[in-house]
Amino acid sequence: MKCSSLGDGRRIHCGPVLLAILMIGFVAPFVLTAQEPHTHRPPPDRNQSVDGEELQHQPLDSLLALVLATHPDVQGAQSRAQALESRVPQAGALPDPTFSFGLMNLPLPDLDLTGEGMSMVSLQLSQTLPPRGLRGAREASARAQVDVARAQVDVARWQVTTRLQEAYFELLLVDQALEVHHQAHSTLEAFASSAESAYTQGLAPQQDILRAHTELAAIEEHLAELRQRRSVALAEANSLLGRNSRDPIQPDLPSWVEGFLAADPGPGVLTSVLTNPELGGGLPTLRELQEMAIRHRPELTVAREGVQVAQRELEVARHDRRPGIAVTGGYGIRSGRADVFSAGLSVDLPLFRGRKQDEAIREAEFNRDAQGLDVAALERSIQEEVARAHADLIRAREQVILLEEGVIPQARAAVESSAASYRAGEAAFVSLMEVYAVLFRNEIELAHLTAGLGQDIARLEQAVGTHVVSEDNR
Repeated sequence: MKCSSLGDGRRIHCGPVLLAILMIGFVAPFVLTAQEPHTHRPPPDRNQSVDGEELQHQPLDSLLALVLATHPDVQGAQSRAQALESRVPQAGALPDPTFSFGLMNLPLPDLDLTGEGMSMVSLQLSQTLPPRGLRGAREASARAQVDVARAQVDVARWQVTTRLQEAYFELLLVDQALEVHHQAHSTLEAFASSAESAYTQGLAPQQDILRAHTELAAIEEHLAELRQRRSVALAEANSLLGRNSRDPIQPDLPSWVEGFLAADPGPGVLTSVLTNPELGGGLPTLRELQEMAIRHRPELTVAREGVQVAQRELEVARHDRRPGIAVTGGYGIRSGRADVFSAGLSVDLPLFRGRKQDEAIREAEFNRDAQGLDVAALERSIQEEVARAHADLIRAREQVILLEEGVIPQARAAVESSAASYRAGEAAFVSLMEVYAVLFRNEIELAHLTAGLGQDIARLEQAVGTHVVSEDNR
């Protein structure tokens, strides 16, 4: 029988764990006791270990603060923004003046400064003056590029935050599965020993022994798979944190996830008709989330600032269409005669404006229009992304409510009824196994959904571009 996935499409083997749970009743005079209603599993002890490793208890918030302060993607984006800030004064500065030194009108072959009246030492200074408004337009364009870079810092922050949260909740999910399977393995070993003893006394068939050893081998195989998954998730988290791949991390369920689970479901949840369900619990509606995304999503801010950059570049191209001038002043030193002074003014002649400046303006206009269309397309994409993440979170929450309040209590009642019939000799062992299979499948599903809710919330917040769960609950 198949059980729920661990998050990547693979399934947990129900059989080994089922038999382990079932055989508690077998080795304890077939006495099956009622279980307490399901509660969210508390965080493990600080000294708890997984596969022999001492786990370091660190809440998610402290790890998030660490990754934001140290991750190269965030630091690199911040450095690029600072680099672009240094371009602003450069863009608005005048071109450097030019100083020239020369000897003029020296007679040949003597090259004597005193041999000719027009011979002189020439000193010349020239300064290019761009068209009026061009320097301001270039500076405004540089400032717009800084705004783009600052928005890209926020993009990098949200990306590493979401990646770390997904790795953290993957660790939590796998740790819960490992805990269940370790307990099952221990119990199954005890059953195998008891079955062998019962077989030697003629109280149990040999088939029970073979079945026990087969299930032990299967659970050991799946434990190896879970260990591999944990190693991958741990390496991902530690890579983001800049630590050794095997540095231990002990995940626990954050209080803001527990608060979301404890809150009242929103309108339209768990209805039998197609409605427009909302998250409830004081969280924004879908429409409000989409409006928040339009305001806060950093990728959208990057795109909008890109429009501003394109507009500023268009203004630069328009100012650059007008000719600039260059002012020149010179001083000549002559031997035995009066020194001379000269001044000049040169102007660019836009003889090829139609092929150069006019085309540059058209290019900038098309680029601005394209950037605006990119913003409109991104807004639609973000609204769809928010709606999808919103629907995924509602679906997961509905499943948690159904399992906690309906399916699991009914499954426990079925187990108690089947156990009573089995003790009375009115039901076969296979029937008892089947009802336990249903109970275990739903309890492991509830554990996975609870851990997966953190990932769902993280994806929704990344889609919105800001926190949707109250800061008081974080």
